[in-house]
Parts: sequence; structure tokens; C-alpha cells
Amino acid sequence: MSQERDIYFRTANMLINSNTGEVSSKKQKLRLSPVNSRVLNVLLQEAKKAVSRQQLFDGVWPNQVVSDDALTRSISDLRSQLKSVTTTEPLIETIPKVGYRWLPVVELNTESPNTSEPVKTTLWLKHFKPMLMALAVLTILLWGLLGVLYLGSKSTSMPLIILPTEHIQPPNSASPKADVSAWLKQAVMEQDNMQYLSGYALQSHAGSPFPYYSHEFGVRWFIESQISQKTDQRSLTLNLIDAKTALVIYSQQHSFKQVDELKAHCNEFVAFVSQL
Repeated sequence: MSQERDIYFRTANMLINSNTGEVSSKKQKLRLSPVNSRVLNVLLQEAKKAVSRQQLFDGVWPNQVVSDDALTRSISDLRSQLKSVTTTEPLIETIPKVGYRWLPVVELNTESPNTSEPVKTTLWLKHFKPMLMALAVLTILLWGLLGVLYLGSKSTSMPLIILPTEHIQPPNSASPKADVSAWLKQAVMEQDNMQYLSGYALQSHAGSPFPYYSHEFGVRWFIESQISQKTDQRSLTLNLIDAKTALVIYSQQHSFKQVDELKAHCNEFVAFVSQL
């Protein structure tokens, strides 16, 4: 199979790789998250044109139910991150009741442009090369030590809270109550960038969890699950809730017949959240 060719956008003195989300300029380099990269790609492909919110939802989250807050947050993140790479402002225009527009001119390139200027070897560099190499080795060792100390003192995973599963079913129902929260916890533990708060931490606070756990533990999201049953039809609802505002920003709903199907839905939901 032939390898997919990278597509580059050049705009506002930046070079943007649409496949990897890498943004570079003479000023700085950064890599966007998968979601923010997809939002930016849609805006760049329609540069100078108004892009409706629905176009962005269809291009970034096809066949998924996502709240307006998720798109608003992504646009805010892009404005904040790109500000460190380029001095061009404004980049993204908000069009009330319509959507957004990318303002600078965009050039498309399917070949990797050479953005770095050739470095000339000088007599100074030759004379001080051994010293520079020693300094580089020392710097690497120091950064390595700092990295070990940082990882040892602070978790790099994103904390979240998984709420107990709520069951809504007719009185005297004989259907077993599946513990969806246990499958969600198992799926979270399989992700390198996510961890969930212990049940004891939840029980220790009697008041409203919003935004208490966000301030005290750095929790970003709550995940709640609900199983409802009407006659012979059962459905699973999974909600992603903002820990600061208590707003549902993403939701999935699935009909199921066998309890074994729930684990796959939990894995799919957590995998999506891990990319945000």
C-alpha cells in the first residue's frame, strides 16, 4: 500500500500539516490535539468563507451527537494555541448565528516545504564544538533528571470521575442490573492518559460536586451512565459532563439486547473521550 501523502497549509506565516496536526513557524512549533486539528482543517479548506457550525459538526464529529460547547471550546483552544505561533491577528472570525471564518489567505502544498534556513559552519563553531557537545550532553542529563522528578511528583494522566450507574426500569422487574460503571473504569485504566478518582474521594464530599472536584483534584469530566427499560426494550445512555459547569457536552445512546454488548459501548465511549 502506498503511504498517504501529507497535505500542508501555509497561512499567517505558519506551516500546518493537516494529517499530523503539527503547526510550525520561525517563532515556535506545536502539535494540536486530533479534535482541534480536524476543526482547523475544515476552516482552512473553506478559508475566507463562512463555515456553519453544522458543517464543522459534520466534518469533525460525523454521525455523533456533540454539544455546541465542545465546538466553542475547540475554537477557543485554537485561538489560544495559535497565538503563540504567529503574530497575525485575528485568525478566526466568529459569525453570530452562523459559524466561523478563517481570515488569512491559505496556500495548499502536497510536498513538504523546506522551512529551515541553511546553517553556515563558522570558525567559531569549529573552535567551540567540543564545548557545545559537552554542554548539550549536560543539558540532556539535567532535563532527564527534571523529567524523572516531575513524573515522580505529579501524575501526567487526566483525572475524571465515573458516577454509579442509574437504572430506570418498571416496578418488580426481574432484569439483572448491569454495573456499567465497572466497565467504564476498566476501559479508563486501559488508556495511558486517563485515570478515575476513587469512590472514597466521592463519599468524603457531601455537597455539590460541581465545581468542587475540578478545583480540588483537577477533575475535567464526569462520566455518567444510565440503563432504562420500557417493556422489552432496553437502552444505555452515556454522558460526558463538564466538571466546572455541570453541562453535558457529549452523549451516546445505544439500544441493546444482551448485557455483553455494554462493554463494547463503554470501550468505544472512553476511547473517544481520550482523544479530546
